[in-house]
Amino acid sequence: MKMEICKNQLKCDFYGCKNMAKYAFSTKGFIRREIVFCEDCMKKMYDCFSKTIVPKAVKSPFKNKKEKV
Repeated sequence: MKMEICKNQLKCDFYGCKNMAKYAFSTKGFIRREIVFCEDCMKKMYDCFSKTIVPKAVKSPFKNKKEKV
């Protein structure tokens, strides 16, 4: 999968959006056509995805020693 800046002037693929596309998303073979979308739709997608998928915290390479009391 790959996302890049749209090279051609195309209309956003999302229903009801009349903006020009700025980004293109391609799966390189799984879907025959790229999905193009504008910056506003990208922000809306990000909001939807961020509610579903939350990144996990990175584990520290150093272990904290617990003090015995």
